[in-house]
Amino acid sequence: MKITIITNLYPPFVRGGAEYLAHQVAGECARQGHTVSIITTVPWQVVRSFRTQLQVEDNLRVYRFYPLNLYHYLSAVKMPLWIRFFWQIKNMFNWPAALVIKHILQTEQPDVVISFNLIGVSFLVPWVVSNLKIKHIHTLHDVQLLHPSGLFLWGESRNSLPERIYQKITRWLFKEISVVVSPSQWLLQEHLNAGFFSNSRQQVISNPVPVVAQSHYVKKPHTALKITYFGQFEKHKGVFWLLSSLVKLSRQDFKLHLIDGGRRPRVELVQRLAQYDKRVVVHGATSQIDIIKQLRESDLVIVPSFCYENAPSAITMAALVGTPVLASRIGGIPEMVEDGKTGWLFTPGDESDFLTKLGWCLNNPNALTTAGFAAQEKFVGRTLKSYAKDLLML
Repeated sequence: MKITIITNLYPPFVRGGAEYLAHQVAGECARQGHTVSIITTVPWQVVRSFRTQLQVEDNLRVYRFYPLNLYHYLSAVKMPLWIRFFWQIKNMFNWPAALVIKHILQTEQPDVVISFNLIGVSFLVPWVVSNLKIKHIHTLHDVQLLHPSGLFLWGESRNSLPERIYQKITRWLFKEISVVVSPSQWLLQEHLNAGFFSNSRQQVISNPVPVVAQSHYVKKPHTALKITYFGQFEKHKGVFWLLSSLVKLSRQDFKLHLIDGGRRPRVELVQRLAQYDKRVVVHGATSQIDIIKQLRESDLVIVPSFCYENAPSAITMAALVGTPVLASRIGGIPEMVEDGKTGWLFTPGDESDFLTKLGWCLNNPNALTTAGFAAQEKFVGRTLKSYAKDLLML
């Protein structure tokens, strides 16, 4: 089968888990005997960025081009709100990018297109694929079709007039998708509630676990428990709230390790905030192998999100190395964490609930080992091989 994968980012250009998943799925499909090509974007470098660059990477044909817009997706965090507003309009109706993709698809003539994040490419991609009469599987990763920021925050309104207008447009642009895949029932239901994908086949397929983490670990708790936060150092991820909450916990029988995705200014900010608490250790960007090593050596992982998470990779990776999580009860997280069995849940932003649950975990280290083993058993079967196979069976 000939497969073309379309994704806004592809290694070495990465920002989150979706691009790593696109990379893994591309490699696994090729290992299963399929012919795979990738279409992705590249940040502006020189004038030739406007030209499509075809490279062979890991025996895969990778097309990279700069989508004609005000800036590249990776630069969004640096831009003021008013510029991002116009960028979003251009992103939804980016005809030049759509024409580049149409030309590549006509050249490749795939049997199926699998798209991941399309924000920063063009929301006209579903129309292009449908017009060429190619089967199209679109994978959901966040709420980017429901909100231009890709985020729903705890306690904020989700039904404003601008949001309803935005959803009406994206609902129309994505109405011709053949199959839509979501890693959580919560995320799929959010789209269905907003009227999306009424003409599409819908399927929930849990994200695969990293290959490097697919083995069993049995461990004993440390005397002073090692607690880890792994994620972006952003307000919506709850890391600053976590630091301020721990100030109110006087006990010294733990160490908190903070591991960031690599935005240096944020690392330096968190380091300044943490320097007054000797229980906190801050790490910068590191490799996935080192991250998994850190998670394997941890007794507990904390996921204190204020945003409606879909399927956080921190929970998946922690589970595979036998480490339970203490996480916000929000979005798709309750589908991943069985409260009291494979981990513990608390109300987002509820400091009292969080500190009570954390205190219980500190007082019951053996329960952490039991919960970690149960989490391993729940996630161990989610292999990349089975994920790719299930995806293509659709």
